[in-house]
Amino acid sequence: MFANTKAFSGFALAAISLGVFIAALVCILTAQRYGNVLDYAGPNVASNQIIVYTPNGGPGGGGPGNGPGGQSTSGTASTPQAQAAVAQNIAKALGSNTVIELDQTSASLQHAAAGRSWSGPIYVATPQLLAAFGIKASDVNPDADFLTMRPGLSGISQLQLVYGGYFSPGGAGNAGPGDGPDNRSNSYPCPKGQCLANPVIQEVSALPSGTSAPNTVITEHAISTLGLHTSTAGWLIQTPHPPTAAQITNARLTAAAAGLTIETKSSTPSSAEILNWATVFGIVLSLGVLAMSVGLIRSETAGDLRTLTATGASSMTRRSITAATAAALGLTGAVLGTVAGYIALAGWFRSGQLNGGLSALVHAPWTNLFLIVIAMPLLAAAVGWLLAGREPSAIGVRPME
Repeated sequence: MFANTKAFSGFALAAISLGVFIAALVCILTAQRYGNVLDYAGPNVASNQIIVYTPNGGPGGGGPGNGPGGQSTSGTASTPQAQAAVAQNIAKALGSNTVIELDQTSASLQHAAAGRSWSGPIYVATPQLLAAFGIKASDVNPDADFLTMRPGLSGISQLQLVYGGYFSPGGAGNAGPGDGPDNRSNSYPCPKGQCLANPVIQEVSALPSGTSAPNTVITEHAISTLGLHTSTAGWLIQTPHPPTAAQITNARLTAAAAGLTIETKSSTPSSAEILNWATVFGIVLSLGVLAMSVGLIRSETAGDLRTLTATGASSMTRRSITAATAAALGLTGAVLGTVAGYIALAGWFRSGQLNGGLSALVHAPWTNLFLIVIAMPLLAAAVGWLLAGREPSAIGVRPME
């Protein structure tokens, strides 16, 4: 009997550890990937946002028409006024009066150090754009060169504002075709007149968070100081409600007829969605394994439970035994799975297979790991306590063998 009980416990511990190991891997890797403020990841725009791009607009010129939600076309609206009118018509068809012009310059950000390079569009912090997101002029540092909602971007060292004809050996501003995630060829500090080392970056949480939205904008102060020129890249339309599939199709056709492209919300999940589902997976799998294992252990120890009951042990005692068994198995499995996940990832990060090195582990999602390691065993104990109070049948009668 004891051999069978030990076997059940061992199988349960292994299964719980494996489930938690997988959940911990997903949580930590997701937090690391989504926590990189340079190579930004996540949903491109909000569900109630649509970006209409000019033929030459968008990140890198030419627009992201071939990216998520985009579509490359050619058409007839050749003047900026005509293109703006098309964007206004699309907004009206969607029931929106909020059309924000997105201006761009030739300037961009460059990370002149090992690791990821900058990714994402940089638009101009026009008064209209700032006002649309509730940002007052008094909220902006007059010396700021960039405003961003990316948390931690202002603390990144060796950032450079590149513009004009400056080219690094691997590309200009954004990573070029020859750039890898570990490009060390960028010079720092860059030459004056075509580049500004250590620009002043102010974090403003009111800016939108989408990877294609104006999450990082260059200020008019920087444009004036550096003598940059601006041009219209597109228009951000914010609708009262998420557009329907039919409305998106009509908007796409309208834009295509004028030679424009549109970008709508892609299927890319947010970090919170991935973390929550991974946490639910780990907890549900662990609780399922615990339920089966505790049930098998109780069936194997039914004789002992009968003896306890016959000698006067109350339901409180039986509940305590079951709850302690479930909590011990759950906690041990959760700790083993999480530690194994950290050891595996530490070796992976250390080997350079994942960008950021061991320092990337600081992005661990502590709330989700807490739920898996602490809350799950407590929940298992509570469920075991509630379901274990039933008095064993045939008290004092040993089952026939």
